[in-house]
Amino acid sequence: MAAVTCELKWLKGLLKSLGVENPCTLIYRKEHWNIPDYQPWGVPIVFLLLNRFAELLLHKPGQGWFLAFLATILAPVRWAISKFIETHIIRKLNLRKHGMVPNHSFHQDFNTCLFALVPEGLYDRVDDGSIKLQKESSFSFYDEGILVDGNTKPLKTDLVILATGFRGADKIKDIFVSPFFKNVIAQTNDSALPIYR
Repeated sequence: MAAVTCELKWLKGLLKSLGVENPCTLIYRKEHWNIPDYQPWGVPIVFLLLNRFAELLLHKPGQGWFLAFLATILAPVRWAISKFIETHIIRKLNLRKHGMVPNHSFHQDFNTCLFALVPEGLYDRVDDGSIKLQKESSFSFYDEGILVDGNTKPLKTDLVILATGFRGADKIKDIFVSPFFKNVIAQTNDSALPIYR
């Protein structure tokens, strides 16, 4: 938790030093659900997702037939909670305006830990031109910065910060020889809870 706080403070300091004269380009591959705060409409997300009832909403490997049946019956509740949080995030951050609405559910990002907190004022900086959002599949380093695929001219940069994700399920899956265990460990359906790996 302390490392996350330090990183956020550092990022907030960086955002303050930026301006329209010195814009920052944020290159990303895929949109993810990022949380602006922990209390959409006054309801803490912790109460919605991190409690014993929420565990009943998920299919877990090795669970009995009753818990599997209960998770199936409660699937609409899981969907409703996910949509509630998605609606809040889209409204609060104005994601449609910036073209940053993910094409997958919040539930999927939450279960795979592919979400983060959005620094306050990030999208205000996008609006004023201090930060430019650019979706690209890949880039390469160049003498004076980075070269984004499809461009002939490099993007001149003073500093490159690599905040990359990784495909942890694939790395864990490759440990096993058995196709059965590979399939069990790398469950990608929306209802499986990866923490049980």
